[in-house]
Amino acid sequence: MSESSSWRTPLDPPPQAGRAASDQLDAGKHQRPGVDLGKPVEVPWADRHGTGLCLSGGGFRAAMFHLGSTRRLDELGILGRLRTVSGVSGGSIIANLLCDPRLGWPSGAGGDGGATRIEGFEELVAGPARRLASTNVRTPALLSRLRPDRWLVQDGAVRAMADGFAREIDWWATPLRDLGVVGASTVTGATDVAYGVDWRFYDPTAVRPAGWMGDYRLGFGPPPPWLRVADVVATSCAFPPVFGPWRLDGRGLDLRGGVAGREAVETRDAIRRSIPLSDGGVYDNLGLEPVWKDHAAVLVSDGGGVFRARTTRTPLGQMLRTMSIASDGGTSVRLRWLHSSMSAGELAGATWALDEVVGYPPDVVELVNAIRTDLDAFSQGEQMVVERHGYLVTDALLREHAPELVVVEAALDPPHPEVADPEVARRILRGSDRRTLLGRWRSTA
Repeated sequence: MSESSSWRTPLDPPPQAGRAASDQLDAGKHQRPGVDLGKPVEVPWADRHGTGLCLSGGGFRAAMFHLGSTRRLDELGILGRLRTVSGVSGGSIIANLLCDPRLGWPSGAGGDGGATRIEGFEELVAGPARRLASTNVRTPALLSRLRPDRWLVQDGAVRAMADGFAREIDWWATPLRDLGVVGASTVTGATDVAYGVDWRFYDPTAVRPAGWMGDYRLGFGPPPPWLRVADVVATSCAFPPVFGPWRLDGRGLDLRGGVAGREAVETRDAIRRSIPLSDGGVYDNLGLEPVWKDHAAVLVSDGGGVFRARTTRTPLGQMLRTMSIASDGGTSVRLRWLHSSMSAGELAGATWALDEVVGYPPDVVELVNAIRTDLDAFSQGEQMVVERHGYLVTDALLREHAPELVVVEAALDPPHPEVADPEVARRILRGSDRRTLLGRWRSTA
């Protein structure tokens, strides 16, 4: 077998003969407490159920790409039937907008003529996503460290970013535990820097009645009353080295069931006093970990950085290049495992990425690939091009690799026809790759 065999234990049974993954898609929707809360083992193939959507990191560029993807998935009746939405970094923005309790999730999707689309998608997901992406979130958060009361606060910048998210999306000031049960389960990923594993925030739909958080090293427990949705998203978006990790005091949290390593008791106690949580993309930029071991179908929308050959001339450039290779290697291994499982018929699903040449010609797609992965203000034009690209790429790759997941044969209706002309897109994206010290500020151009 391929390298994917290492992810299965000898006791895992093979897929049942004659039972396709697509037959298991709607066997269940909500995650059961205690299932796949981080331990690196798989649920037996026969017990897999539901469809998981993974939204990668990549700043506002990824968020806009995922907005196009989820728009098309909604039109095709797939979004409303998801069991789980997993998001990291930029992908956590769209994942947590889908937590809005005002959204109308279909209850009879796919059966007896029931509704198949989510009510309020344009108003409650697309509108807020575009408004947020038009704002420079990262620079005011970083500048907040200049305030005297923030000088000695290690995680002052990421906490300021959380406050900025709450100002832009007011309902994100709601505590995670108070969201209630809505549609798909939402899992937001961060990285436990001390143990080098993924830390997860589960919403109340995923683990009832109040949600769940933690990792398999430190244990899991309910989120505290003060933990807002904005705090969860900011923690997942705290990309290094720009932002230091969120420091979470675990002593007052009811974390249970953790698996300690060989560290001294004193070291473990010190970690619990100040759990360092960084960008979810550091450990798993695809957000695959919460879904790939127990779902029957997996969909991956990858709006992250596109790795290209290039030279480096400075020590800093070489260091950043080496870090990028290490990160890209982990992503590549996960994708190879996933594609191997899909090819073997063990999983249904599809993956799509930013560099797919669909809709726009290759040179325009390269310009899209080069757009900065940042949380500064994206122009209206940049947003429209990336959203349109995500929409078209999703439709093409889904129909090629997982047409059985389509519930409704909705006509293709790409958003933003005003940027369909490649020459218009080229003009809009000129200079979009450049990062500046203070970033771009709120922009509607």
